[in-house]
Amino acid sequence: MTMATRTAQPDARAALAARRENGGMATNTLADQIRGMEKQYQAAMPRGAEAAQLVRDALTALRMTPKLAECEHTSVLGALMTCAQLGLRPGVLGHAWLLPFWDNKTRGNKAQLVIGYQGLIELAHRSGKISSLIARTVYRNDEFEVDYGLADSLVHRPNLFEERGEAIAYYAIAKFTTGGHAFIVMTQKEMIRYRDLHAKAKTREGKIFGPWVDNFEGMAHKTCIRQLSKYMPKSTELAVALAADEGVRVDLTPTADPAESTVHPDYIDSEVVDTPTSGADEPGAGEPPQGDADQPQATTGGGRPCTAKQQQEIAMLSGELDMDRDGKLAYLSDLVGRTVASSKELTNREAAQVIAKMQAFKAQQEPSA
Repeated sequence: MTMATRTAQPDARAALAARRENGGMATNTLADQIRGMEKQYQAAMPRGAEAAQLVRDALTALRMTPKLAECEHTSVLGALMTCAQLGLRPGVLGHAWLLPFWDNKTRGNKAQLVIGYQGLIELAHRSGKISSLIARTVYRNDEFEVDYGLADSLVHRPNLFEERGEAIAYYAIAKFTTGGHAFIVMTQKEMIRYRDLHAKAKTREGKIFGPWVDNFEGMAHKTCIRQLSKYMPKSTELAVALAADEGVRVDLTPTADPAESTVHPDYIDSEVVDTPTSGADEPGAGEPPQGDADQPQATTGGGRPCTAKQQQEIAMLSGELDMDRDGKLAYLSDLVGRTVASSKELTNREAAQVIAKMQAFKAQQEPSA
């Protein structure tokens, strides 16, 4: 019997008992299980971190992405346990994301933990050996010079007064507290080759979907940091995060090593699960996608476009919530149930809903919450 099996059994027995006491109806919801795990999460968290905050973040993520409730509960709880051990906040600050997907091999929904590049930066800083770590995009009309010789120098002057053109390269640079620095540059073509080789979300025909399509720039920045980590002072937390990234955790024990407790399934036969924009009472809502089961399911907006005032309000709220551009777009996409590349793509109604939820989210983060 595996550790994962031993861990999951008490929850299963409790759920069965609850059903019997309630006339056969399930009462042990995922939200209940998340709340019930607070003590275990607290035991796993770094000193000074609060499990109550993690639970609030998790419940917010559950509301923002209802499809998570249909995932195998252990995969969601396990992803949160890894967040607890690493001291990362899911769904905010660009630290990490819980992404639901339909696994054709097991014929069920699972949650995958994807650690954002901001999460990797946060962990790198905790080592105390990094004074600065950034990742940026280079555009064709920027001034950009790289010297990998003895000078080991990089100069990037963005073109702020004209059209910058298309992205041509990405880089990450780290400055060390002991002096010195290290950086790595990857061209657009190199990044595309890396994506084609390493992207796990593919159809059977090899077509890539998921984060590499929805947020290429963020994944490119994350890739640069991954590659740069080979030349940075060793950090246990960062190494664990890189090992657990884009995996599914199978052991909920607070003392378990996230790297050893995470499996990385072959997602070739899987598909991303989109959050429906319609009500849960519609036919087929909450069920595995029909038709071509290997194609990602997508929805579109429609309706009157949002106003400039609404865009400004969203920008202000995202700033108050400490969201970077990638985090904001991922958050908006979760809220409306489709990929959003800019707040300008929202309809008037969607923007109003987004503003209301962001205001509620902000209120939850207040100390009095």
